[in-house]
Amino acid sequence: MEAKKISYFENVNHPVHREFIDSQEHCVLCGTVLKLNHTADQEEKTIKEEAYCPQCTLRTRAKIYLLN
Repeated sequence: MEAKKISYFENVNHPVHREFIDSQEHCVLCGTVLKLNHTADQEEKTIKEEAYCPQCTLRTRAKIYLLN
């Protein structure tokens, strides 16, 4: 059985796109791969996403997504 290949909408080989992807996946201070936490709130119908660096404990983003 063949493994599924991940399809990206952006051109991951383009330098500008690669720079953006790396900035979203890695800590801007130390370059460590970021950890993601997702917390669902059933009452508010939201999911909170937090990205942080396990090495230097920098929190890089926190977003709340509304569920329909």
